[in-house]
Amino acid sequence: MRLGTILGALALLLPLAAPAGAQTVGERAFRSDMIKRVQAKLPDAEVTPDPDDFLALHVKGGVLDGATINLHRIYEYCAGHSAEDCETLKQDFTGKMTSPNPDPTVASLRLMVRDRVYLENLLEMERRSAAEGKNFHYVYEQIGEDLFAILVSDAPDKVAILPDDSLKDLGLTRKTAWAKAAKQTRDALPPLPKPDQLKASAVAFQEYEYLPSLLLDLPAWARIAEAVGPDLFVTAVSDGFVFAGTMPDDAVAEFAETVAEDCAEQERCISPHIYRFRDGRWVIARAPGDGASR
Repeated sequence: MRLGTILGALALLLPLAAPAGAQTVGERAFRSDMIKRVQAKLPDAEVTPDPDDFLALHVKGGVLDGATINLHRIYEYCAGHSAEDCETLKQDFTGKMTSPNPDPTVASLRLMVRDRVYLENLLEMERRSAAEGKNFHYVYEQIGEDLFAILVSDAPDKVAILPDDSLKDLGLTRKTAWAKAAKQTRDALPPLPKPDQLKASAVAFQEYEYLPSLLLDLPAWARIAEAVGPDLFVTAVSDGFVFAGTMPDDAVAEFAETVAEDCAEQERCISPHIYRFRDGRWVIARAPGDGASR
């Protein structure tokens, strides 16, 4: 059950969007194509559409038994990119999601950062599994208004989300697994920016995996924020790009549009928001007059 649970969680690589109204011809054709692709990769399983969400698929049987495959982000990406780019993403997604998954090890533990929508999908998987008598919980901690760190197992071409019932096989408790993952993630990332760097100019982080996990060290960011001041901001639009610097509140609205557009360009966006550091955690930056100013 544990391996099936871990593999099933791979289907949540893309977060679920809110169900919409009547399907368009393009959505029906897209879903039909993806069902055929996933079914071909999982001949021992039954792949069916979600009756309440036309861009979500359910898998019954096989290594992804019980998984929900969310196609919203792929569809949105394909709608705004060339047919060639879309085809590349479809092949990459179905190939990685359905390929055999290496067993997790202590050395493979990492912490990844995702938004609230992603987490809610994980919790929905927990609820569905509990209804089938499979009781487990994913391991996560909240680090911001809508940001969460999640325990995962890293492999060369995919990430598997680890349920807590898999940790015993590794000889770890929830606490020791989290500590191991935090250290190993931190060791694989570049150092955090110095306050003087951020005061001088914005800093872009690229060419590393798990870059949003730079936001995990809340005590360190508290010290940075104290030295830099309230105009400190960060963005985390993808696993491969994090941007940090200073920006006054009156510039937030315009920059927010740029960040949202950048997010839409990503194959898998982590967050379309700008964040400030407030009261020991990350909060969504809001322009003056847009709700509570942050």
